Amino acid sequence: MDQMHIPQSAWALEHHRFGLAGEGQADVVEKFLVRYRGVVADVGCGLQGQQASNLARLCRWLVAVDKNPGMVRAASLDPNAPNITFVAANAYDLPFAAAAFDSVVALGLLAYITDLTRLLAEFRRVVRKGGMIILTDSVGRSDRPVLSAAAAAALRLVEESEAHCPAASGSIKRRRLLVFEAR
Repeated sequence: MDQMHIPQSAWALEHHRFGLAGEGQADVVEKFLVRYRGVVADVGCGLQGQQASNLARLCRWLVAVDKNPGMVRAASLDPNAPNITFVAANAYDLPFAAAAFDSVVALGLLAYITDLTRLLAEFRRVVRKGGMIILTDSVGRSDRPVLSAAAAAALRLVEESEAHCPAASGSIKRRRLLVFEAR
């Protein structure tokens, strides 16, 4: 679809409905969440509660997490689904039991992360074996550190794509989607 002919609101609905994803990437996120339809952590949910609500429609239960309590409060006030819990917590130290989630979604979070190895080890801890970890990042940053940290955390890359995203920060308006399976 040619983004030059789509009004911004339609672009947001089609491609940005779960957060920072490029063209067609929200469809990939949806494909994996619908396939596993379980308990999902949306880490770095930000203040857009509607995006969390959109994710919640695809899973049995959604836990929307952000480090900033103000963002969590704002997101919880947006229209939301009955199967969402909002939690203020640090992504490096999630307050959940091991294997508590079927999937972890972090769309746009990597821009704020200084220790990828620690982050992906924490995501691996909270996702069950065979569960999915779905990330997006700017293509302006190398994917090598993410792939290295994922390998160290016993995550296997199952899908990768790159796509246009007008909401991406900086001059490079492209997002990378990485989907990992926990081994």
